[in-house]
Amino acid sequence: MSFFSEKRSPKGIFTAINSLNKFPQQLLAKLCQDVVDALQYKGSVPQVSHYQSELEKNSIDLGKNEVQSTINVLFFLYRDANRVSNLDQKQFLEILQKQTGITNQAGKVLATIWEREKENLPSLSMPNVGKLIDFKWKVGVTFSSSISENLVTPFITVNISVSNTDELVQTHSFEMSVPEFKEFARNLKEINQLLEVI
Repeated sequence: MSFFSEKRSPKGIFTAINSLNKFPQQLLAKLCQDVVDALQYKGSVPQVSHYQSELEKNSIDLGKNEVQSTINVLFFLYRDANRVSNLDQKQFLEILQKQTGITNQAGKVLATIWEREKENLPSLSMPNVGKLIDFKWKVGVTFSSSISENLVTPFITVNISVSNTDELVQTHSFEMSVPEFKEFARNLKEINQLLEVI
């Protein structure tokens, strides 16, 4: 049984594993937990600058790209392992050690987090929910209503066109207040950050 495949692995995985091997155990455990939390939608993507400064405190010099690669490889390994059902801690560790060159110490950290969190990771099989065709937004301002003459309240109108499984396009419209739109934009920014590490 194997979850790791060199054919599916990202470019530079072995260089990233070498960087990962340099992490102190406690810091690696924290990074692994942060990655798993992001995969579970409980936290945001780990910040490279934070981990880079923590490494410097431990007199370990890894550049921004090396730390980013380490984060990327953790996302890859946990996502890839999640595709295999009933993969236990021992199997996870054996596969990592045989196929990636991870040290025993680092491998045990990854395997421990895997064993503790594997049941909480979301399923990777997604139902066919349609395809986003178009996304439009515009800002509007309400000046008055039948109740009040001087409102001057900004709002955002969003139109989303989605093609369903039968290729029929449906358009959905909704309005948001400025704070709601800012929260929506913040969520999109987090999604973008996550996609950059995948």
